[in-house]
Amino acid sequence: MRLRPGAPLPTIESSRPMQAALLARGRPAGDLPGTLGALFTLCAHAHRGTAKRAVAAAMGERAVSRADERTALQAATAREQILRIAHDWHRLLPGAPAAEPVLLLRSCPLWRDSMAPAEQMEALPGWLAHHWLAMPVADWLQEHETAPGGWALHWSARTETATARLLRTQANGLLSLDTPARPLRLLDQPLASMPLLAHRLRTEADFCARPDWQGEPAETGPWTRVIDPAPLPLHNAWMRLIARFVDVLRLAAPDGRDWLAEGALPLAAGEAVAWTEMARGLLVHWVRLEDAPGGPRVADCRVLAPTEWNFHPRGLLAQALAALHGPDRSDQAARAAVAFDPCVEFDIDCVHSMEPAHA
Repeated sequence: MRLRPGAPLPTIESSRPMQAALLARGRPAGDLPGTLGALFTLCAHAHRGTAKRAVAAAMGERAVSRADERTALQAATAREQILRIAHDWHRLLPGAPAAEPVLLLRSCPLWRDSMAPAEQMEALPGWLAHHWLAMPVADWLQEHETAPGGWALHWSARTETATARLLRTQANGLLSLDTPARPLRLLDQPLASMPLLAHRLRTEADFCARPDWQGEPAETGPWTRVIDPAPLPLHNAWMRLIARFVDVLRLAAPDGRDWLAEGALPLAAGEAVAWTEMARGLLVHWVRLEDAPGGPRVADCRVLAPTEWNFHPRGLLAQALAALHGPDRSDQAARAAVAFDPCVEFDIDCVHSMEPAHA
């Protein structure tokens, strides 16, 4: 993925292949969760669960996750977010301190294979309170709900944990990085929105690569959780970065198993759509099955991932990149990309972005 700050739109070039349908067509329906989980190694747990519910709904079966499956999704999502914050943010954010928190992962309960996911989540609040927050998770969230737009900044300026220091080094740069906002709100009324989305997935060949909703690009991430009681204002990149940090704490809270929305909806015969809120935002699978002598097979399927919304070549991030100028545009582009968070590596091209447009 290539970013071109300061250039005219489109400022994002993506070469991500859309391989899900090619790999899935003709396979037994029961194999689809494993196939998509193997194809999408990041957030594989969310892909397997979403595909499982899509297939179940298409076959007219119960398409609801069990309690242990929801706990496993909760733990996998928390692990993905913590790894991103403790490892990738230090590597990708300009001026970030040395990666001391990486060493702390050895003590995090989410990486203790001897523990079940429920045990890992039970132990996580204590680890976060000691290593990240210097205060209980519940107290941090209470302060955040009182001042969603300012508490994280206040806390990071006055706390001497490694995570607070990391955020402190990025605050000024991210607060000065203005962004447009258009949250994807498909789950406000999924019974109305998901059939419309499924129709576009089924009929528009390029939709998964460049999605839009009601004619405009939109964004999805931890900042668009459907049950968030204190949604952050989205006028700069700092708010989106903090949303990922808050997401970890919400997942670690006593009701964290219900933090991530998921669902499935049967459509025509043998056809269904399913969705899951995962680490980077809303994931949607559409599937159509057909009868075969050995049992139902996948006739067609689509995977719509958060990265294609957020890194749309003319989307919200692309528009923010187009507005970047000056000698620090490369650093600011990196901060913006981390805040919107692709699931693939990205390069920043400041050379070609300075070239005049040609007719």
